[in-house]
Amino acid sequence: MTAAVVVSVRALRSLAIRCFIKTRFENVQVRSRVGFEKGLRFSVTDNGALRIGSDVRFDRNSTVIVQHGCLSIGDGTYIGIGSVICAHKRIAIGKGVLIAEHVSIRDQNHIFGRGCAVSGSGFNSAPVEIEDNVWIGAKATITAGVTIGANSVIGAGAVVTCNIPANSVAVGIPARVARSLK
Repeated sequence: MTAAVVVSVRALRSLAIRCFIKTRFENVQVRSRVGFEKGLRFSVTDNGALRIGSDVRFDRNSTVIVQHGCLSIGDGTYIGIGSVICAHKRIAIGKGVLIAEHVSIRDQNHIFGRGCAVSGSGFNSAPVEIEDNVWIGAKATITAGVTIGANSVIGAGAVVTCNIPANSVAVGIPARVARSLK
């Protein structure tokens, strides 16, 4: 295992070569002790904004894309190996969130329909909110317009298409609350 690179906004510029970073740095705010592992793909474009709290760690081969929208990541959050986060409108990830490997979090969907070419039809977007102290299991998918309440667990492989209340365990496709943690 390689050690994470800990950077400030100033050091983020030199990290761009190692981690495939494409961004205009004025829209990026990074607090202290943020770790970026090798292979991070990081893009903030089209007036997108990225806010990263303290003690956040991005594991290797993760992808973060912020186009037009805003992505905020709270203190003490971990983004697992190969996870993908795409913000077209707004994604807010709280404090102490654990995101396992190969998780997908997206706030947009392609527009499609009869007689409509998907590639040129644009997107429907709706904000995603993941509140504090949430654990998202491996290979889960979080879709547009979803809120996951604080202190919840999303099971591995779940597809979250509707809101999950606080203090819940949700599993399945589509994800449903399996039990309460209260």
